[in-house]
Amino acid sequence: MKIVDFNAPEFSGFEPEESILIDTGVLYAYFNPFDAYHTTVKNLFDTYVFSNEDVLFLFVNPTIVNEIVNLAQRALNQYLIAHPHESENFSQPDKEAVRDQIMHFVRDLVQEDVLLVLDGDKESVLQQISLTNHLGAADAVNISMASLYGISFMTVDTRLVNNMIRVGSEIETVKNLYFTKPRHRTYFT
Repeated sequence: MKIVDFNAPEFSGFEPEESILIDTGVLYAYFNPFDAYHTTVKNLFDTYVFSNEDVLFLFVNPTIVNEIVNLAQRALNQYLIAHPHESENFSQPDKEAVRDQIMHFVRDLVQEDVLLVLDGDKESVLQQISLTNHLGAADAVNISMASLYGISFMTVDTRLVNNMIRVGSEIETVKNLYFTKPRHRTYFT
């Protein structure tokens, strides 16, 4: 597994026709303008995904979609914790509009086959079970699917990156691990 910081100066894009399972945090940051990683993820996608001549295959799975939909229910929470003086600028309908926008974006990209949906199998479930204590339940699902298909994985979760490195021998078929460092956040909570 090759580990690639997509904000490193030497990063010049993805491999042609690369298949990448996109983690919840990456997609959520892209769709949510109030997420701390939004700016860096939007720049990545605008530069290397959507304006790229090369074909990329971007994947999600039902667990990732479930996590995004769950997070969308409270899309402004972290932003308002970091910027409490902004809370008077957001009404409940504003919060619901952000939620609905995130869910709309996810639905459209799945509907338009920009985000392709992966399913696991018996082997991925067995691997998921063995990885759960090291990665956590949802992350184990996602990593076991990337491993099953021998594709790359992208995340903004540095804890997950470190845990994946620790169990590297169990997930050797994950091609590339794309990540970024917390210093690329626009705020911290």
